[in-house]
Amino acid sequence: MFTLEDLMNVRDLKQQGWSVSAIAQQLDIDRKTVRRYLLDQVHSYHRENPAPAKVDPYRPFLRERWEQGVHNARKLLDEIRDRGYPGGYSQLKLVVAPWREEERERAFVRFETGPGEQSQMDWGHFGNWDGRRLYGFALTLCYSRMRYVEFTQRQDIHHLLSSLVHAFHYFGGVTECVLTDRMKTVLIDQQGGELHFHKKFLDFAAYYGFVPRVCRPYRPETKGKIESSIGFVKKSFWPGIHFASLGDLNRQARVWMEKVNHQVHATTRVVPYERLGQEQLLRIDEQPDYDTSYMEDRRVAKDCTLIRIAAASYRR
Repeated sequence: MFTLEDLMNVRDLKQQGWSVSAIAQQLDIDRKTVRRYLLDQVHSYHRENPAPAKVDPYRPFLRERWEQGVHNARKLLDEIRDRGYPGGYSQLKLVVAPWREEERERAFVRFETGPGEQSQMDWGHFGNWDGRRLYGFALTLCYSRMRYVEFTQRQDIHHLLSSLVHAFHYFGGVTECVLTDRMKTVLIDQQGGELHFHKKFLDFAAYYGFVPRVCRPYRPETKGKIESSIGFVKKSFWPGIHFASLGDLNRQARVWMEKVNHQVHATTRVVPYERLGQEQLLRIDEQPDYDTSYMEDRRVAKDCTLIRIAAASYRR
């Protein structure tokens, strides 16, 4: 049954500028019902001293959790109920609704880094090939917008480090920091404000002299350059591509990289290769490559029968 509280919720959202469709979706009701109650003046009334909503005492806590990245209304409901909230879900939805609009409408200032300061990396999924999933690794130099792309069929730490080494050679060096999302091959977990990085990745970063950094939760725009690069690969390189092997695919990717890195970039209005000489990258040619060779430890019984595969390890 559509209650008076529901009616107030509809009109409140309408006063905030919400469309009929958005209101219907937010309150989980039919659009025809929204239109009817927006036009129906019989039920309208004005209370001089409206009673405080049950959710009002919890607004500061909700806002704090929202700023921390907790945007799931059901989870927020559980948290305030643990704190004694006696009300229902609809009041909570009204509280967070304008905050969702803030997230949609917020304008982000483009953040530009100086030469050699930062690069961004990520993985993209490109369907299946030869019975296994196919992934594209991408690394972009933020200042020059030089792009590197490599295709693999695994996303483990071994393939990540190997792809990074190949990218460093393609660029001729490495930036001061490498930014990525919170992938498990980089960041194991976070306890409070303390980040726990993958030990192998930290060792790799120390070897090449760069600082690993991860995006803030729920802030994908902080690595927008690499997000756009993955999308650019899917739109510009991938459609209609044919290849006989993974090596063949990566050879075609290298030809495509050379082409786009010699074209004027849409944002900087400069050819990436022309800016590459200004990048001031950390040189990598004065030391041997980091050893990314793969090694598995296997347990063998007395009769020389393989009985179990232990956790994989890596050698340098």
